[in-house]
Amino acid sequence: MQPVRIFTPENRLARALRSDGPSHESLIADADRRVLALADKIRAFVGERIAQITPYADRSEDDLFAGCRDISGPALDIAEVAAAAGLHAVAAIARGVCVMLDGLVTLGVWHTEAMCIHLRALRLVGDWTSSSGDDDHRIVADLLDLRRSIGLAE
Repeated sequence: MQPVRIFTPENRLARALRSDGPSHESLIADADRRVLALADKIRAFVGERIAQITPYADRSEDDLFAGCRDISGPALDIAEVAAAAGLHAVAAIARGVCVMLDGLVTLGVWHTEAMCIHLRALRLVGDWTSSSGDDDHRIVADLLDLRRSIGLAE
């Protein structure tokens, strides 16, 4: 029997990481500063997307169901960027909307009232000028409980 030989490939990135270039800490700090500088633009973007989808909460069940595709894109946009502007509750609620829509597509689970509640919560928390952090966290937790109660886990 031949002895076991272990091959360790060369780490080709090691030289780059040991170079005289900027450290990863400084690159991350620079990225954080750039995102912070974009916070107002991100808030405006999120506000536009919220304005696009929250009116569906006041429409009929048929209109809401038919508008699922119109809701999904902006909800995903919000979920992806809102936290970067410090809008963590808005991002969490938008992720909840995405989970609700995914439940429809993958599991066939549809609850009009639950979707309306999510959209109304997004409207409420999306008004970040008047929302309170403790209330926002409670709303996010209650929406998570609601989704779990109808069988939509994240």
